[in-house]
Amino acid sequence: MDVLIPYMELKMLDDIALFVTIVKAGSLKAAAKVANLPPATVSRRLKILEQQLSCRLIHRNSHQFTVTNEGAELYQQSVYLVESIGARLASFRSEISGISGNIKVLAPLSLTASTLQPIFTSFLNQNVDIDLQLQLSNELTNFLASGADFAIRVGSQENSELSQVKLGELQTLLVASPCYAAKVSEQLTSPEHLASCKLIVSSPVTHWKLQCTNSGNQVEVVQSSVKITANELGISKSFALDGLGIALLPITEIQEELKNGTLVNVLPTWEGYKREIFAIWYRRQLLTNRASQLIDHIKSKCKELPHLG
Repeated sequence: MDVLIPYMELKMLDDIALFVTIVKAGSLKAAAKVANLPPATVSRRLKILEQQLSCRLIHRNSHQFTVTNEGAELYQQSVYLVESIGARLASFRSEISGISGNIKVLAPLSLTASTLQPIFTSFLNQNVDIDLQLQLSNELTNFLASGADFAIRVGSQENSELSQVKLGELQTLLVASPCYAAKVSEQLTSPEHLASCKLIVSSPVTHWKLQCTNSGNQVEVVQSSVKITANELGISKSFALDGLGIALLPITEIQEELKNGTLVNVLPTWEGYKREIFAIWYRRQLLTNRASQLIDHIKSKCKELPHLG
């Protein structure tokens, strides 16, 4: 059963801590400097503590400062507790504001494998006292229960309880194997023709909205011939490489394949909407300094990448 300490007793604990400071300092004036309080406040709080305990703790006047027997007894019983709490608070402040300790991050599997992992590495190399606990998942379920400092998600989150910082943007392209692209090249001249092609749809990009890079015109693709649906971008890319259809994939996932020609951009004047990447955490959750610095590092590195900045 939890025990709630009354406010007055909590206030007395604060005054006992001040009493310990007074004894250590050797005078009320010196204690006032240590505690950064007016001397009159120190004197008043000592007097209140003596009234609450019904005993004199210190004999004091302009020429004398002597701890009474009762005061010595209270000091001996309290000094360890006060110093222990002070040390724990100092350690906690260092833990919160320092750049050491553990950071737990939830992040999408595909984005981490293709882009974020080197960014995490550079941060850890710069901050050797940081330990990273990385949990890869595309789900936000039980985020608070996970104990994570923050999560990285693609797409703006609608939850009003979440704070979010934009890290970058993902460009998405329509791609297929050269074999499949050649097979549909004559019939595929505009987005409307995708309705007659085999499509590979993967979450979270389940609805295809395209924009013309020349005119800015926008269109939503009617997915009437979906060959494959998957919940992992890497698997969808593999099916596209196997020549099973056209996929809309983030360019971060397909840079190497586009370079070596194992995937080609179909409808090159059209691209998917840019998808924003966010770092998110609950507003009521305290974001540590080290977690904040990692978010800043990721944001800075994303700006340096041509397909994320």
